[in-house]
Amino acid sequence: MMSGRSFNQYFLMAVNSKMSEELLPRREFDFTRRNFDRVVKLIRRKAGIFLSDRKSDMVYSRLARRIRKLGFSNFDTYLDFVEEDLPESIHFTNALTTNLTHFFREKHHFEYLSQTFLPSLFEKNQQRIRVWSAGCSTGEEPYSVGLMWMALEAKPAHVDFKILATDLDTNVLEICRKGIYPVEKLSPVSLPHLRWFRETENCGADEREISPKIREFIYFKQLNLMDEWPMKGPLDVIICRNVLIYFDKATQLNLVQRFSNLLAKDGCLILGHSESLSANKGQFVSIGKTIYRNNR
Repeated sequence: MMSGRSFNQYFLMAVNSKMSEELLPRREFDFTRRNFDRVVKLIRRKAGIFLSDRKSDMVYSRLARRIRKLGFSNFDTYLDFVEEDLPESIHFTNALTTNLTHFFREKHHFEYLSQTFLPSLFEKNQQRIRVWSAGCSTGEEPYSVGLMWMALEAKPAHVDFKILATDLDTNVLEICRKGIYPVEKLSPVSLPHLRWFRETENCGADEREISPKIREFIYFKQLNLMDEWPMKGPLDVIICRNVLIYFDKATQLNLVQRFSNLLAKDGCLILGHSESLSANKGQFVSIGKTIYRNNR
């Protein structure tokens, strides 16, 4: 007869132990809690991204594609490879980043820039204007800024205007540089802006390519926000929408401080609809819905 714990207690302990090890139901590849924790540490070290437990299904499905493609049989071997191989480290990071955007997303941001902020710079006779789209995804955001700029009738003739557009994901940057989009993605683009999209020999069926006139003042670069930033300030506008949500509080605070240091005095920081600067009181002043003025 079993002394101490009952058979049922031992059985439950075994089941609970198995559940803590097996994070997901058994699928094509075993995916344990230890595997998931290792992924969490890797992506945080490489990109500063914080993954909660609720992201486990996403992690499995996206990395399973890489494991399958490379011919590995399990997560352990694949993650060993990620730590040793730089190209695969980039694929690993790309797989775990989310890219969701569209043209003129959060329209009020573009209205503020075109109707208020940029005209204020014109009044100061500012001849150099710099915008950074941090986390540009597939390019709709910086191209929207470019389209907005081209539509400004009151802008001075010889302003040196440039947009730096960066993203961690090298795959989406290739889409940015091509500047070719399905027609269905152009639905938020108003008629005056549509004239800058044309059907060219580079386009497939139901695609349009954005004009070189828009692309000529936009520079796309790969950048990990956790690394040193090569650009020098002062910048007039930083657009970093729906990026901070992927970082923990300490990383968010650090990034916002770095944004402030790079922005001109009274420069503009624009965040996503679910983000705020409540933890950075005094550093920025709210001047609109998720629009902030640098207060340093």
